[in-house]
Amino acid sequence: MTIMTEKPTDRHGLEVLSLSECLALLRSRPLGRIAYLEAGGPTVVPVNHLVDGSSVVLRSLGGGKLDKAVVGADVAFQLDDHDPARGTGWSVLVRGRATLVEDQEEIDRFRASLDSWAVEEEADVSWIRIVPEEISGRRLRRAE
Repeated sequence: MTIMTEKPTDRHGLEVLSLSECLALLRSRPLGRIAYLEAGGPTVVPVNHLVDGSSVVLRSLGGGKLDKAVVGADVAFQLDDHDPARGTGWSVLVRGRATLVEDQEEIDRFRASLDSWAVEEEADVSWIRIVPEEISGRRLRRAE
């Protein structure tokens, strides 16, 4: 006998994703968006990232405006995907505090794992970890 359990949904009928599903989806795409406050207003920029445990790690040009704006600040990171033809999609949101990664062993491990389309490998870079306070995700599936 198979017992079918229905996934929980939110008040809009979207499927609520578990933490493990959220982390798997965060690992599934190399490009997400980080949101932060800059000069008193919201800013959202695309960034390459990787997932380390439950943290999101990214890099920026050392001394650049991104690491100056986010290190020590509350930030949000979002990754999503959709297929309009099939009426499906998902979104994962990570909210937390951005910290500077200073441990050289971690940096070496991250450097070996993260391909960046915007930062030259030889450039002076800062590694930023988003330590999550909340990770949530939703999935839309068209009723069949």
